[in-house]
Amino acid sequence: MTDEWSLSEAVAKLNDALREKDMSVTELFDAFDADSDGTINGPELHHGIKNMVGDVLSPAQTSQIIKAFDVNDDHRIDVDELRTALSEEE
Repeated sequence: MTDEWSLSEAVAKLNDALREKDMSVTELFDAFDADSDGTINGPELHHGIKNMVGDVLSPAQTSQIIKAFDVNDDHRIDVDELRTALSEEE
């Protein structure tokens, strides 16, 4: 388990992973969307971050990221929400 990520740290780490792996936001989204339903749920985000960044987040941390990125309140992240969230890096 890692230290708590702040939301800005989560955005920064995901943006760093995009740069390091030379991926687009769409490619990152597709890598996280394990069931290919067009959204990233909690378990998919948890596993995606573990696989992409190497950090293991708690369920509470994963939920916090989803709540922050989820604009339409469906408790999932779609590709546009991820793109918007990652473009707002501080």
